[in-house]
Amino acid sequence: MAAATGEPPIYPWSGQEECFDSAGGAVPCAGTGQDGEYRPGRPWPAPRFGMVDDALALDRLVLDRLIGLTWPRDASAAPWPMTLAEALAWVAERNAQSWLGHADWRLPTRRELLALVSLAHARPALPPGHPFTGIFQHWHWTSTPAANAPGHFWRVHLEGGRMFPGPGDARHMVLPVRGRGWLPPETPELAAAAGRPWPEPRFETAGEGVLDRLTGLVWRGAAQPENGEAAWAEALEAARETPGWRMPSIWELESLVDASRAWAALPPGHPLGQGLDGVWSSTSSGYDPAWAWVLYFGKGAVGVGHKPGRHFKFLLTAEG
Repeated sequence: MAAATGEPPIYPWSGQEECFDSAGGAVPCAGTGQDGEYRPGRPWPAPRFGMVDDALALDRLVLDRLIGLTWPRDASAAPWPMTLAEALAWVAERNAQSWLGHADWRLPTRRELLALVSLAHARPALPPGHPFTGIFQHWHWTSTPAANAPGHFWRVHLEGGRMFPGPGDARHMVLPVRGRGWLPPETPELAAAAGRPWPEPRFETAGEGVLDRLTGLVWRGAAQPENGEAAWAEALEAARETPGWRMPSIWELESLVDASRAWAALPPGHPLGQGLDGVWSSTSSGYDPAWAWVLYFGKGAVGVGHKPGRHFKFLLTAEG
C-alpha cells in the first residue's frame, strides 16, 4: 500500500496550531519550520467527534470522525485500574453482554489510542470540545505487545499523551474501542493480516533522500548531527538552512515505527543509520511548550525532551 500524490496522509495531524520558542513562549509560526506552521498529516474534521445514532446506546457512543473508530462516551466505564489480563477479561465480558448494543469491543492498538489524543493539548491530552466523561488522566492499556521486553505492552497516558511500554501485571485504565479505521497497522504482520500489506521494499532511493513507499514521505539520509546531539532550536535552524527539507512532526516520526522490532523499532532496510534512538520532532508539548515531542526509536516510544538541552539527534523530511 503506497501513498500516492493527492491521497490524504496515512497519519493524522498532531493538533498543534501554535508555535513556540525554546523557553515555551508563543511566537509567530511563519518561517519557524515547526509543526504549527506546516500542520502535516490528515486534517481534523469539524467537529472532530459525533454521537453515534444508536437507540440502544442512548448517546453513550462517540465516533471519532477523523479515524473512524467508536469509543464509549464514559471513559471510566471500566471503573478501576486492571492488569492486562483483567482488562482483556473485562472486554470479553462486555462482548458477552452485547454492551451498548455491540459485541465487537476490543482494546485499541497503540497507534489507535495515540491517534485519539491531541499531542498539542494536556490535562487531558484530548482534542478541545471532546464529548468524553469520566476521564482518568493516567496510563491506559493498548493491545500492542512491546518488542523490547517480553510480557510488556504499550500504554498511553491521557494527561499529557506520552506512550511507553509497561509490564502486563501493572494496573492501568481501560478504554475499549470498536470498528476499523484507516490508520496503517504498526507491524508488517498486522498489516498483512488486515489485507493492507506494507510495500516491499518499503524504502527506495529518491533524489537526495529515500522514499518511504508506505507514507509517501522522503527522508534525507541518516540522523544528524553525525557526532553528538543537538538542541531543538539548533535542529530547526539546520532544517531552515537546508532548502526543500524540514523537521518532521511527531506523527511523521511515529509513522516509521515497526512495533514488532526493538533497538531499533524500525523496518528492515531503513535508511536512518545505526544505533538510532531519541530524535527531535517539530511538535511542541501541549503539557509544557518548553519541551518538544521526541520519538525514541530504540523502543518506539513517544516522549518529550527539554528543548534547550543537546539531548537528541534530528531527521529531515519532505513530501514525496
